[in-house]
Amino acid sequence: MALNMNGMNVVVLDTAIFPDRETLERAVEHLQKTHRVWCFDASRTGNTDRDWDQALLRLLDADRIIVV
Repeated sequence: MALNMNGMNVVVLDTAIFPDRETLERAVEHLQKTHRVWCFDASRTGNTDRDWDQALLRLLDADRIIVV
C-alpha cells in the first residue's frame, strides 16, 4: 500500500470505555501509516484547561474524529 501524502487529519478521543486496548492501539498504529493522527486522553483527570483548548482546536480541524 502506498503512503497517502494527502492523508486526513484524524483525532482519536480516548475515553477509556473500551477494554480491548491492544486492538485499539493496533488500529491507531495502522491509521498513522497513511494519516495524520492526534490522540487525546480524555479520561485523564489531570488535563488542564490548556490541554482541553488544544483538544478543541484539533477536533475542529479534524477530517475524522474517532471516540474510543
